[in-house]
Amino acid sequence: MPISRLPKNVRRQLRRFGPSMGRRPAVDILRGAVGAGVAILVVTFIVATLPHSRQAGIYLVSSFASMAVLLFVLPNSPLAQPWSAMMGMMISAVVPVAVLMVTPPPYADGLAVGGSIAAMMAARALHPPAAGIALLVILEHEAGRRLGFDFAIFPIAVMTVLMIGFAMVWNRLFGISYPTRPLAYSPAHVGRARGPARSLSQRDLSNLLVEFNQSANMDPADLARLMAVAEHRAAESLLADTHVRDLMTQNPVTVSPEAPLSEIVRKMTALNVHTLPVVDNSGYYLGVVDQHDALEELFKEFDILRRPLRFRAAPPEAEVRAIFHTDIETVEGDTPVGQLLERLARREARVVPVTESGRLVGILTRTDIIALLLEHSPAAHSEAELEEEGDEDEEDAPQKREDASPGTRATKRPGEAPASKGKTDPEDAELAAELHQSAAHRPPVHEDTQHDTAQSRAESPK
Repeated sequence: MPISRLPKNVRRQLRRFGPSMGRRPAVDILRGAVGAGVAILVVTFIVATLPHSRQAGIYLVSSFASMAVLLFVLPNSPLAQPWSAMMGMMISAVVPVAVLMVTPPPYADGLAVGGSIAAMMAARALHPPAAGIALLVILEHEAGRRLGFDFAIFPIAVMTVLMIGFAMVWNRLFGISYPTRPLAYSPAHVGRARGPARSLSQRDLSNLLVEFNQSANMDPADLARLMAVAEHRAAESLLADTHVRDLMTQNPVTVSPEAPLSEIVRKMTALNVHTLPVVDNSGYYLGVVDQHDALEELFKEFDILRRPLRFRAAPPEAEVRAIFHTDIETVEGDTPVGQLLERLARREARVVPVTESGRLVGILTRTDIIALLLEHSPAAHSEAELEEEGDEDEEDAPQKREDASPGTRATKRPGEAPASKGKTDPEDAELAAELHQSAAHRPPVHEDTQHDTAQSRAESPK
């Protein structure tokens, strides 16, 4: 019976017994296997060349093979670092000797192994191969060969030092840092850091590993690098898979080239926006009028009105055609959002007009991208939801990712103001207040703001 036909819960439980490690490249497999084999060969050659090595108590133990796996296959693991390897092996050679002084076999077997593990963990020197040393001392005692405390020096400490030294040279040849470098943490470093992962201190990362019971599998420096890369790639993937049409504000409020300055001020203050697209009567995109340009033109007219000696009538009110920009490039709806990040990062770039066959169909703002990132941030999901996503079946995961894709996000209602998603910065708020105060000195118009806004929305393309 195919596994795919089994119930979902059964498939999930069966998958727990499958391999959890990722596939390693052939180069990594050969590097670890050859390095461990050469290290054991070197140690064996040294022991074989020493005269009367067996009588002197210098011989190989099986735990050295297990230690080679950590030193050459998992050199970044905290279990493989020099402190863990050296102190763990020596502690496991001393503890069983002390246990045998007070407890005979077979009761000493479990006490020796358990005591060695407790001592290694207390010294933050947990090294799994060292537990075999503790059992070896007990077995040697039962075979009639009693080992003393000098066994921790010869051969344990000496052979461990040789293997650590060879591991440092071997890993360095392949560009691997062993021992691992600690996390460089300083206020200056945090100021240059990008992403929340790089702003965590060594202690914060260590506590995080302890909280999730991973302190023996990864060190804080590797966790910081992993989190930073994961954040970067997650943002890249999200922005690359999101298209402009999935995020834009459809059918935005627009103005015509003949619209007076007072109409621009009313619409901007009523909708709390900083820019308005300019279209003709057929809905074709012409340009963008900006809040700063409207404010500058308004100040020019006020300056003329304030002159003490004025022998001619006030100039006519400026229209949109005199102040709007035509150099703002448009994009199509299928453009990935990631391609617009550099453009929107510039201070003068507030919106990106979206057109189809020359007609304006929407606009994209920085607020839209921020809302997208916040929607997919970990803070937007509960811990239970994250755990449930981690337990999804591989067959169901693509469908769920498709359901959660930006294309299925709630579509904005036609005519919705683009700036209603976020707060404005202090500078923009101050400019909006000045525009609103300046508009109060204008002659009243017959249409109110709500009617004017509805009329502009009706003129926008459907």
